[in-house]
Amino acid sequence: MTAQIGTYELIRKIAAGGMAEIFLARQWAESSGFFRDVVIKRLFPHLAEHERQLRMFMDEARLLSQLAHPNIPQVYEVGYEAPHWFIAMEYVEGLTVADLWRLGAKSGQLMPMNVAIAVIVQACEALHHAHERQDRAGRDLRIVHRDVTPHNIMLNRDGVVKLMDFGVAATSARKDTEAGAVRGTFAYMAPEQVRGRPLDKRADVFALGVVLYELTTGTRLYRGSDVQIMTAVVEQDAPPPSTRVPGYPTDLEEIVRAALQRDRSSRIPSAAHLAMYLEELAMRNGMLIGPRSIARYFTGVAPAEPIREEALGIVERPEPRLEVVPDSEARAIWGPEDDSLPEIDERALLDDLQLLSVPTDVFEEGPIDDADTTGRQDLAALDALLDKQDPASGEIVDVTGDEPGLVLEDLAEDPERPVVLLDEASRKSSRPKGDDYVTELERRLAGENDE
Repeated sequence: MTAQIGTYELIRKIAAGGMAEIFLARQWAESSGFFRDVVIKRLFPHLAEHERQLRMFMDEARLLSQLAHPNIPQVYEVGYEAPHWFIAMEYVEGLTVADLWRLGAKSGQLMPMNVAIAVIVQACEALHHAHERQDRAGRDLRIVHRDVTPHNIMLNRDGVVKLMDFGVAATSARKDTEAGAVRGTFAYMAPEQVRGRPLDKRADVFALGVVLYELTTGTRLYRGSDVQIMTAVVEQDAPPPSTRVPGYPTDLEEIVRAALQRDRSSRIPSAAHLAMYLEELAMRNGMLIGPRSIARYFTGVAPAEPIREEALGIVERPEPRLEVVPDSEARAIWGPEDDSLPEIDERALLDDLQLLSVPTDVFEEGPIDDADTTGRQDLAALDALLDKQDPASGEIVDVTGDEPGLVLEDLAEDPERPVVLLDEASRKSSRPKGDDYVTELERRLAGENDE
């Protein structure tokens, strides 16, 4: 029997952490046929009796409910069904940046620099929204995420970034935030965070700088035990990216190093500034850093499609139809059963040629190279077309005879008028203009008919 919590059907477990477990679930409203996939974050039952852990869980839900941004998952509901507290939130179907990077490395398709920059720019937008958010009373929430890592940045197949897991976020809305508490992932902590000092948005800028460093160099910035990592973060400047990747862009290196300044007063001051610097760099270098660039890389590295559920399709599946064509229609479409071809009516074919202009240089004297078969075929086809009966006079016209230089007058403006043959001398003579030309043409036609 499928597990149920509230109005949600639990489909499968996605992950588990120190406080809660994550499920893919489906919300149903059977009376209307409505359903949607969601994520259920369910607090472990034994922690529901732990006041501080339960308050942190509820604070995360309250905090996320204050955030409304395309790059942050939306919270739908906070509920309780014994013995579990749970949060229902937007389901992001995709991969973490860490997972996508590993897949690319295994397949030999390392993440391009423009894709890495595109990911960081969208993450900057999410953080800037959180950093500047106010509550309903207009007071600053002063949110600091405190755990910006490649594992907490999700990507979907449309190239949209989602910043996940505000569970350890610091905020002025939490009055009981423990002074000096160190929360987060050591390899992505700012020096002031490692020291347990009060934090502001610049701590998240440092973490994004570490992620940008790693995505664009393909190497971890800090390695070793927790003690070794904390010591390096606090006491050592990050090595320049160019020391790990020869030819690393100078302007990008300047941005990365500015984001990783150990003294936060010298650091890039906000996520918005970091996004702006990266966008300007992309413009100068002609880089595409929109969602489409991420989506293209995502599809190339992880082409697998989601599992199809025919029972949940909302577009009716068309039934295959087999149409039987009656014999009379089949004969009309495909013709008679025998293989004989109808005779070609050459007079009708000539009548269909409403416009034909032959350049005079086709008839210039001179030998034709035996190898020039194209020239012979063109002349043969031209002779076949011109050796036809003139529809105006009823006489056979042969321009290949002794009289040189005969051409067809261009009558494109009125294809129904008869074709008149003029010799080259007549064409070179002064041609009457306007009505005089029409009079002259009618006189020639009358003369030919009399003959």
